[in-house]
Amino acid sequence: MTKIRRKIDELKDSKTDNVFQERLYKILEGSLKAGLYVVQNGRFRYVNDHAAKYWGYNRDELLGMESMNFVHPDDRAKVRENAINILKGVGFSSYDFRTTPKDGTARWMTEAVTSIQYEGSRAVLGISIDITDQVEYRNRLTEMEALEASILDSIPHAVIGLRNRLVIFANGGVESVFGWKPDELIGKSPRVFCRTEEEGRNAENRLYTTLERKRTFSFELPCQRKDGTDIVCMINASRVGEALRDKNIVVIYEDITGRKRIEDAYMTMARSSVAGVYIVKDGVFVFGNHRFAKVAGYSEEELIGLEALSIVHPDDQKRARNCIVRMLRGDSSTPYEFRIITKDGKIRWMMEAVTSIPVEGGRAVLGNSMDITELIEARNEVEGLKALETSFLEAIPHAVIGLRERHIVFANDGVESVFGWKPSELIGKTSRILYRTERDNREMAKHIYRDLKKQQTHRTEFPCIRKDGKHIECMVSAARIGGSLKERNIVITYEDITESKNAKRELEKSSEKLRNLSAHLEMAREKERTRIARELHDELGQLLTALHMDIVLLNRKIPEGHPFLLEKTEAMAKLIDMTMGMLKRIYMDLRPGMLDHLGLAAAVGWQAREFEKRTGIKSKVTVDPEDMELDSDLSTTIFRIFQETLTNIARHAEATKADINLKVKNDRIVLTVKDNGKGITEDQLSKPNSYGLMGIGERVYHWGGKVKITGKKDKGTVVKVDVPLSEKGEE
Repeated sequence: MTKIRRKIDELKDSKTDNVFQERLYKILEGSLKAGLYVVQNGRFRYVNDHAAKYWGYNRDELLGMESMNFVHPDDRAKVRENAINILKGVGFSSYDFRTTPKDGTARWMTEAVTSIQYEGSRAVLGISIDITDQVEYRNRLTEMEALEASILDSIPHAVIGLRNRLVIFANGGVESVFGWKPDELIGKSPRVFCRTEEEGRNAENRLYTTLERKRTFSFELPCQRKDGTDIVCMINASRVGEALRDKNIVVIYEDITGRKRIEDAYMTMARSSVAGVYIVKDGVFVFGNHRFAKVAGYSEEELIGLEALSIVHPDDQKRARNCIVRMLRGDSSTPYEFRIITKDGKIRWMMEAVTSIPVEGGRAVLGNSMDITELIEARNEVEGLKALETSFLEAIPHAVIGLRERHIVFANDGVESVFGWKPSELIGKTSRILYRTERDNREMAKHIYRDLKKQQTHRTEFPCIRKDGKHIECMVSAARIGGSLKERNIVITYEDITESKNAKRELEKSSEKLRNLSAHLEMAREKERTRIARELHDELGQLLTALHMDIVLLNRKIPEGHPFLLEKTEAMAKLIDMTMGMLKRIYMDLRPGMLDHLGLAAAVGWQAREFEKRTGIKSKVTVDPEDMELDSDLSTTIFRIFQETLTNIARHAEATKADINLKVKNDRIVLTVKDNGKGITEDQLSKPNSYGLMGIGERVYHWGGKVKITGKKDKGTVVKVDVPLSEKGEE
């Protein structure tokens, strides 16, 4: 444009030059695919057909009209300021603004201006291009990026994207499922989720082999959290796009460890381009304006004499040449797209239209082009985001809907498996259709929109209803689209948890029955122990006592001179004494008589003394109050827990002393046993075959109490049992 303006100034006094200028405007008028106009004293003095067309007037109507009347009122100050700066030489870039055509519909334009002499007076020459489509592409790209982020946030499971088998993105769900923060995973292999390297390779090969043939793939896989905890995940994977190019896939890991346990117990436009004008003659540039030169990375002087096809990408040269020939022949009027290689080696996309013009006695090609690199990138990214969005929705096994002002604007295929509705049947309907009553709908909406005003996501369990009227329980996860709750745009995921909830309830009922049965059997066993101990004491004990008395009398009646018989009867008496001692030990182990006659405090003290005699571990007992009176069954439970605790100390603690504290306070009985041994570990506490500890827990649970077992390395173990006196163990 600068060069054109200089040539016009040089030739303004020549009659021949005036003819050339007139011919140049005619050439531009017929070939330039952009609006061209001259404004003098704020009014149009010249307008080409292209500009008149997108303003909705004919050229004669526009002449004399004020140019600012076509600028959107909110943009007039900006347009005036940018135009003044360019005319002063402060800036050279084009600027964007909204224009208002005759029909009142606002459209986006990009404009560049320069100062010229027109009919002997100063005027402004303007070139403008309609960029409404580019702006819409840019806005669509922003919406798609916000939608992608919202979909990721609304998914309650771990979601990762892979390219060439490495993680390129991850959602917040990876932290709840695997314990990894999203940024810690970028660039890593998903094998970090597997228990072993071999399992990771096998799963990876299976996944990619299947996705070569199928779009989606689901399977269960044993995994491992960052802290080493083993979990089981349902893997839902989908390739991005139609082919497995660059091994781009999306993988959702749903932690189904809890569900597996229940099953075992019962059976995831470009920045407005600057319009460029150039002239090519005999295959080389003879003119190029500032905007075209800038896009190509050259100065206007460097561009002159450069071979035109040399800046076209080699792969596009043949196609560009064919398109130029077709346009010059009149076979096509549609602008074509191609790539150029700039001076610094960068690749940029251009949209171009050409026409033939006479120059210096010969024919030349006049081209006007627009940099559409960012438009192409935006279009490709939108297509990629669409493919990614589709992959997300297809990979999610649950129902996903998008709401705008409480009306459904999109739904995935999962709505059919969860609710029985086809996605197309839900579009345009309100979310009320998914809830049992209007009251449920209002309550859910109130909680969701209230929380999403303050935070990004909301999650809760809520009853819903299928199309066939069947009631179901759903885990509802909602996320707002964008940083604020604009237009109430949200994404909601519904996971049907009816079966798992029912299974959990059945498991809890079964567990409660088993606990009650176990408690009943334990009480029955205690009663049987008591009966056997009583019979051993009352019957066998009396027989042994009588036998002992008879042996003593027999010994006294043996005449002197029979030492063998005397020794034999004395040995028999000692053997009977030993048998009575063994008998006492047996029935005391079965049921200490003092537990029934003297109470729990005395029985605990006796057991501690016996323990010290047997093991050498010093035992100190503190009882408060001394005369505590308890339910017989509760006393038995506390005593058996105490016995189990002493057994564990003897077997595992390697302790030298034990402190026992038994007290009743505030209608609760508390037993605390502390040793100075090596201390129990978390692994030992969580072992599935720790039947003694499990027995303590079940006994306490039956009485509505609680037990706490803690240990410190080389500091010992503390067992604390706290049981309310008001609870009834036997039902």
